[in-house]
Amino acid sequence: MQSNTLEETKGTPILDRLSQPVRDCLLSKAQTKTFERGATICLQDEPATSMKVVLKGWVKMYRVSSSGNEAVLSTLRDGNSFDEIVALKGGTSPASAEAASKCTVMFLNLSSICSCENAFMDISNAVLSAASDHMEAMIGHIEQLKVQNGTQRLSEYLLDLSETSEGSKELVLPFEKVLLAGKLGMKPESLSRAFGRLKDIGVCSSQRNVSINCLTSLKTLVEDQKAFA
Repeated sequence: MQSNTLEETKGTPILDRLSQPVRDCLLSKAQTKTFERGATICLQDEPATSMKVVLKGWVKMYRVSSSGNEAVLSTLRDGNSFDEIVALKGGTSPASAEAASKCTVMFLNLSSICSCENAFMDISNAVLSAASDHMEAMIGHIEQLKVQNGTQRLSEYLLDLSETSEGSKELVLPFEKVLLAGKLGMKPESLSRAFGRLKDIGVCSSQRNVSINCLTSLKTLVEDQKAFA
């Protein structure tokens, strides 16, 4: 694997949990692919032979119901992984993955390093930890859907994206508002109404550009809404 790709894997939680020999062996056999926005990375219920790690860009994870409705489960960015358990045990992808932006994904065949000393134990522990992280994130997402309204969920997302709670901020959403609506468990028209409600505290949006005059006011709104949720 090229040195620049190795550099991109630093700070990847599931890889950082591996011993150096197992990590090196796994990465030496990894493959990377670049996908244009909208391209399919994998499909729900198809055999999953590799764990995937997002090296650059954004990936949408979603499921399609028997009626054809799409549910966005999560959006993944640099360092996030998916299909860990099914790649280790053998199985099918529990969800489909699509490039939400131009992205680079690394494919790791977990069965290809069985000859490495302590490889299975190392990888099993790393996969278990990753599964625990995914579960914690999913529980948090379900809690949001249960106890917060759309304006709250949007406000928290903008604060997380800002990575600060003071001053003003100019943001560019990492993907289109249609996907953001799905991520937040909303319909596009509901997201538009939520942005409209935030205008009163100085949040303006145009396409993917968002201007926040006072992050403290946005944080106060979220905290006040939580208090009365």
